Amino acid sequence: MRGTIVMNTGFLRVLLDPRRFFEERIKNEPGLKVPALIVLVYALIGAVAAALTVNVIIALLPAEAQAFGAIGVAFAAVGVAFAAVGAVIVGFLAWIICAAVFYIVSMLFRGEGSFTRTLEFTGYGLLPLIFGGIIGTAFSYQVISNLTIPPITNPEQIAEVSESLAGIIAADPLTQIAGLVGILFVLWSANIWIFGMKYARNLSTRNAALTVGIPVALYIAYILITLAGWL
Repeated sequence: MRGTIVMNTGFLRVLLDPRRFFEERIKNEPGLKVPALIVLVYALIGAVAAALTVNVIIALLPAEAQAFGAIGVAFAAVGVAFAAVGAVIVGFLAWIICAAVFYIVSMLFRGEGSFTRTLEFTGYGLLPLIFGGIIGTAFSYQVISNLTIPPITNPEQIAEVSESLAGIIAADPLTQIAGLVGILFVLWSANIWIFGMKYARNLSTRNAALTVGIPVALYIAYILITLAGWL
């Protein structure tokens, strides 16, 4: 019985039957605790990805760079700390900005409903991106693990080598695949957001689809352009 309740009201319902989830959720008072937890988990995955990247690169440093080892480790530790905090901040800012965009676009369709409710339902829609973030981190770790860092004999070469490695990572097939897989999870989130905006802003399904579809389409176009190397 309890398992049935979880399936009907929990995250599984958000992922697989968002229309019914939001139809039921709109009957209750707005609550941001669960959406904030979803955003936090998503942001922490980004922090883990940054930490893994730094650790792998340090492990791959050639013998010529050992002279800078102590300094590098110190900067790496500070960098990981900033990356973790930054990832959390960016994650919450992305949540707020995403909700604000949906709220503003929905005004064109005479949407009605509080920003708090829009923020809440937008947060639930980020749930698929947690899975996308985990997969993306795994792909990134694999790409970075296979890198070969050229000899570094002086600090001036670090920026040059970093730029070169960035280009290699961007061109790697696994990076391209990770980007395409990420788009699939964005589309999954978009499906959830459509029903979220339908109920949060009292829109028709068509207008909710336009509210979400316009900014999401622009974002996906940006990702595809980046993957194609046009930027």
